[in-house]
Amino acid sequence: MMTMLEITCRDPIVSRDGRPFGAGQGNRMRSAGWLLPSVVAGSLRSVIGKAAHRDFSIATVRDLLQVAVAGVFPVAEGWLYLPAPQDCVVHPGKGPLRATPQPIGNGACDWPVEGLNPVMLSEQQAADEFKPGEGPAWWPYDIYAKWLAGEDVEFDRRFLKEPQIEQRTHVKLEAETGAAEEGNLFTTVALPLTHLERFGAPSEGAHAARFSEISLAARVRANRWCGKTVSDLDALHPLGGERRLVHWKAATDAPVWNCPDTVHAALAETGRVRMVLVTPAIFRDGWKPGWLNGQLLGSPPGSNVTMKLVGVSIQRWRAVSGWSLANLPGQPRGPKPVRRVVAASGVYFFEVVDGKGSDLGDQWLEPVSDDAQARRDGFGLAVWGTW
Repeated sequence: MMTMLEITCRDPIVSRDGRPFGAGQGNRMRSAGWLLPSVVAGSLRSVIGKAAHRDFSIATVRDLLQVAVAGVFPVAEGWLYLPAPQDCVVHPGKGPLRATPQPIGNGACDWPVEGLNPVMLSEQQAADEFKPGEGPAWWPYDIYAKWLAGEDVEFDRRFLKEPQIEQRTHVKLEAETGAAEEGNLFTTVALPLTHLERFGAPSEGAHAARFSEISLAARVRANRWCGKTVSDLDALHPLGGERRLVHWKAATDAPVWNCPDTVHAALAETGRVRMVLVTPAIFRDGWKPGWLNGQLLGSPPGSNVTMKLVGVSIQRWRAVSGWSLANLPGQPRGPKPVRRVVAASGVYFFEVVDGKGSDLGDQWLEPVSDDAQARRDGFGLAVWGTW
């Protein structure tokens, strides 16, 4: 059973990284940026268990771990928003340019495998030296589809910036005097996710002209009692750290999550496709998907299209950890091991070897991480396009 969720934030959301924070550990919290899939999945599974009045026994926990969560993404003016792709380079005069694998020399580049070409602008695109400009962090769904289909795009005020981190300084008070306790200052950070600033908006002026009101969207697949609970969900429950409240509600009018027709058509007409990660991905080989063999050939989970990797454009790896509340045999409650993930926005360029590129449209916004549980947690959601 598939259900779309609308999540409305009541408080700024704490999404911190794994560096120590707390009494005797560290007095400065650091943000992990946008909400990690594991944060959303863990919070939602807690909501489901409590809404169903379950006791969180081993059987209940195992059922909850089978719930597949995708998201969260901003929704503004009825449109789903996705993170800006890594292959977009902003020219100060020409606007957004598309970087692609460039055959230079024998194709060697600084990746630890042979056969990959560097992803960069062509000589024609970069005829003059320039410093890339800053682009928007979030792209509306329909314009994102144009980019993936090979069409040119222009930035306007529909595009949104990343949330501004809210920083608060706190002090511990002495119980007897009510005065500040010497040396006990600490700082927390959070993401205000009720509005996002419009790209290119004036720094001053009316609030509505500068900011767009948003909610958050997630897709949930669940069966049996979990699926029934999610379909009826309407509850206030914390999301992330510090028990900051959000409203979880099954959506009756959800934005489109399906592959756009323009992208489907473009994929059918080419043998060169790109995979854009819209949530962080976990691969057992680090940057390289485990479903690719030593010759960089393979098919993503759930697909029969065989492809060869020819180029990669990703950011530096990120660390993901957390705290497990589950208490299963062999998986005791406590800190999770640190894992390296490929950051969202990363782009992988392929050439189709066998199968139809258009079939990849059926894998739109489906996870491509190697591990099945990581996929259920929402790591590695991907969209597909041409290059």
